[in-house]
Amino acid sequence: MSKLRFAGLALLLAAGLAAPVPAAAAEQAAAAGSAGHWVSIGAFRARAAAAQLAADAAIALATPFTALAADVPGQGLLHRVLAGPYATRNEALAVAAQVRTNGFKDAWVVVLQDAPPTAMVVAPPAAITPATQAAPIWEGDSDLPPIEVLLQGLPDVPATPAAPPPLPTEQAGPSPVGEAPADYQLHKMRRRGAARGRAASPKHWASDFDMRAKWYASALDLPTGDALRLATGDATPIRHHGDLRLMWRPTFGQWRLLIDHAITWRPDPIAATSPGFTFDQTPLEDRLRLWDLAWAPGNDADATLRYRFDRLAVEYRTERQAVTLGRQAVSWGGGLVFQPMDLFNPFAPTTVDQDYKVGDDMIRIEQLFPGGSELEFLAVGRTSPAGKRDLDVASFALKYRKAAAAAELEFLAAHHYGGQVLGVGVRVPAGGVLLRTDIVWTSDGANEYVSGVVNADYSFALAGTTAHVFGEYFYNGFGVFDLPPDLRDLPPPLVRRLGRGEVFNLMRHYAALGISFRWHYLLNQSLAVIGNLHDGSLAAQASLTFDASDASRLQVGLTHPFGSAGDEFGSIAVGEDLTVGGGRQGYLRFVYFF
Repeated sequence: MSKLRFAGLALLLAAGLAAPVPAAAAEQAAAAGSAGHWVSIGAFRARAAAAQLAADAAIALATPFTALAADVPGQGLLHRVLAGPYATRNEALAVAAQVRTNGFKDAWVVVLQDAPPTAMVVAPPAAITPATQAAPIWEGDSDLPPIEVLLQGLPDVPATPAAPPPLPTEQAGPSPVGEAPADYQLHKMRRRGAARGRAASPKHWASDFDMRAKWYASALDLPTGDALRLATGDATPIRHHGDLRLMWRPTFGQWRLLIDHAITWRPDPIAATSPGFTFDQTPLEDRLRLWDLAWAPGNDADATLRYRFDRLAVEYRTERQAVTLGRQAVSWGGGLVFQPMDLFNPFAPTTVDQDYKVGDDMIRIEQLFPGGSELEFLAVGRTSPAGKRDLDVASFALKYRKAAAAAELEFLAAHHYGGQVLGVGVRVPAGGVLLRTDIVWTSDGANEYVSGVVNADYSFALAGTTAHVFGEYFYNGFGVFDLPPDLRDLPPPLVRRLGRGEVFNLMRHYAALGISFRWHYLLNQSLAVIGNLHDGSLAAQASLTFDASDASRLQVGLTHPFGSAGDEFGSIAVGEDLTVGGGRQGYLRFVYFF
């Protein structure tokens, strides 16, 4: 029942803060020399957009990224987001493959020639403007399609004049919108990844250890007849959730271990036993995974304290191949809100905490080909509800990725829970907008289903800072055109996918719109709305994110459905005089990195 309630409140949190790459990263890159092969994940006219992407990549990849101004033939002065330099093209191609498989799917190799180290700029620069900045010349690269200019949801932004800010003094006023305070170095959540060194050499050992503490509280306003209200006896329940995540990445040469251990505290007995009330979608037990790596003190099923390994894998990587065995996470597809091509624990649109995706027990093999195309194979093991390790609940999947002219293509073939899945994805830039579309065909032996998503996003200068907008349409091939009077009468194929956490909506046609805007370097606001195009109901979520200190982040938000009884985003019957959905929810989330 909680899964269905979770499905009835789909919405997106589109939030993020621009942040510069720390000076240490720039100094390291400058010391290494500027000539050579580089891995690029984006290029922008606006320095703030380049800074945001560089900081986000540093978190996700534990690799220093630099925003470097470059005079690109035919494009003019752009700010590229780069890792490197690398001595050989093969080394850069191998890094590009690793970058793509870890979430930044539009990485390409570029070649920089004869640029002075002083051209390195930490974005946004403190006192360097495009007029005074040395701009290196980039060599043409056959592996670099035009799409490289418009990547990762932060397309090309018109350049805006930027005067050097005054030197900081004790009497200095507030920092201008979009600029960091003089005494603010870099949020630790971003700095911790950017400051790490590269992989250990074959003869050296390296080890990274991090901790993240999280507190989440929510308050609900439930309508009469709601299942949760009847279960708790409370019309406005307040729930709490604490979490400590320990992350260790020991590396020796080409070998690396991935170990993440989560300690979770949930004092609410209903929330503690129901995956549908997990704020970050992390399961509290591993009954259906291949290996049970979760437990409670004294094996108490009702314990509010839980322990779980969410990453436990060993990786071996060469220049063109990689093999990873164990519990790990993978993301496929180009959806922003809906993920029809992601078969492996996709985030629901409602999920507020998307820092870490849930891991699965799998073998993952990656192969990079000359020219930058890539083949990836997954074998995911699971346990059936009957408690057996059965091939009928396993997944075997292949994905091939290739650049074609200005577009990027992805092809998927999978055997998934006994059914067949084929998919194709396309990304292409068009007039400053990045367009993406995924189409997925599924057969369960008795029936065939087609789902698809198409979206576009764009960033632009607004009131001296950067705004980001997106729009997305989703067709859910497993959904229904009319909701039944009782959700227990939904089609079994849809119910199975709701239960597995692969689909989170009940009907066919949906649209989503969102915008995020930075009021200040430390303060970001976002608003997202999802609409059911059948019944006209809506779900909206607004959030405000503040970097409360150099190592902490505070986020507050409100979810509000707009719909009548019987609408998906209204209240839906699940039995006689029993409903789910239709309630408002406010939340507060605090995160601290050690």
